[in-house]
Amino acid sequence: MTTFAQLHLGAMLTASGAPDDERAWLDPDEPANASVNPDWYREVAQLAEEALLDFVFVADAVFADLDGAPHYLSRFEPLSVLSYLAAATRHIGLVGTFSTSYQEPYNLARMLLSLDHLSGGRAGWNVVTSLGDRAARNFGLDGQRDHATRYARAAEALEVIRGLWHTYDEGSFPRDRASGQYLDRAHVRTLEHRGEHFAVAGPLNIERSRQGEPVVFQAGHSAPGRALAAASADCVFGMQTTIAEALEYRAGIRAELAAGRPEPKLFIKVMLAFADAPGHADDARRAYLVRHGALDELTGRVARAIERDVDESPITEHDLARALVNEGTWLADHLAADRDAGQPLRASVARLLGRDRLVVAGTGAEIAGALLEWRDAGAADGFIVQVSNRAELRRVRDELVPALRERGAFRDAYPEQSTLRSLLGIRAAEVPAR
Repeated sequence: MTTFAQLHLGAMLTASGAPDDERAWLDPDEPANASVNPDWYREVAQLAEEALLDFVFVADAVFADLDGAPHYLSRFEPLSVLSYLAAATRHIGLVGTFSTSYQEPYNLARMLLSLDHLSGGRAGWNVVTSLGDRAARNFGLDGQRDHATRYARAAEALEVIRGLWHTYDEGSFPRDRASGQYLDRAHVRTLEHRGEHFAVAGPLNIERSRQGEPVVFQAGHSAPGRALAAASADCVFGMQTTIAEALEYRAGIRAELAAGRPEPKLFIKVMLAFADAPGHADDARRAYLVRHGALDELTGRVARAIERDVDESPITEHDLARALVNEGTWLADHLAADRDAGQPLRASVARLLGRDRLVVAGTGAEIAGALLEWRDAGAADGFIVQVSNRAELRRVRDELVPALRERGAFRDAYPEQSTLRSLLGIRAAEVPAR
């Protein structure tokens, strides 16, 4: 008999509405300013902790799209809100998105390790390279660096940051008042990194944390993204919408793994639509898509990406190039396939609806069964649930989690003194060689 591991669940806090739940701010039961409302974040994080989820997740981008989703127009940056939530929670992990394209490794290493200390070992870092020329222009560039350069910079940044995180061995700080010894220099690791993109002397000015280092998430879907995930990530954030696509993606990462390196855990982004009775999953899914104006919002998102109206015209090379710059491979690859098949632009966008997001619907028990189907197929170790609605998160706590627990697929309580690394079942990070 096959024994399966616990299903892991995280909650991505999209507050006033991000892509896939853009109209959340219209809900009269939610504060219209949720994305800058600390009480909303605190309540949602505490609800997620009551549900015994593994982590909350705060995504980010370093530009404002004035035509985009409300959450992206006015919101907290991740380090601030996660530090606030560290004081409002005790067990749940705290994962934030930080870009290697527009941050220096030394600053990132300090900030993330500080969060890890403040939270008692619950920090995680979602590594991104940042999309779009609008972001680049906020940092003195005319346009974003090319794809290969962004990922080479990210790989080097990760190497530097991990080296800095391990500046001090355990026992580096005896803090012996009798002898007057605060630091044992024999346990300090030097860095003196000089690479293609960074020159960082070190050492870092904060010691090791309880979990050794924050958990590293990575969300790249291109070939360089998969290579970076295979080389560096503890967890991968996937956007696949079918089991077959997730298995193919996972196989691509597996093929890149160096000998002896553990495979990163795969988390799939999901929206949940709860039904009040069995057999009404399709109605609940349809209601979700209508409530969030899915086709209208998707059409607008694609139009902004390709920088022209979505109409009946053919898909052009310019469309593909702008889609790659502004949205990445998920959109560019879809449009390229439809262009080769002779699909006009509007039909391609309509066909994308349903493939651009995973909406799992039904009662708590039905949703549990659907999620476990992915796990049992080897297509996911867990899911990141997009959350902008407190009532639906309560249903996760009260309906989905008990249904998973009945199937032996979810914890009954948090372990005492747990870290995010231990919650996810990820072994302690290896100390880099001196």
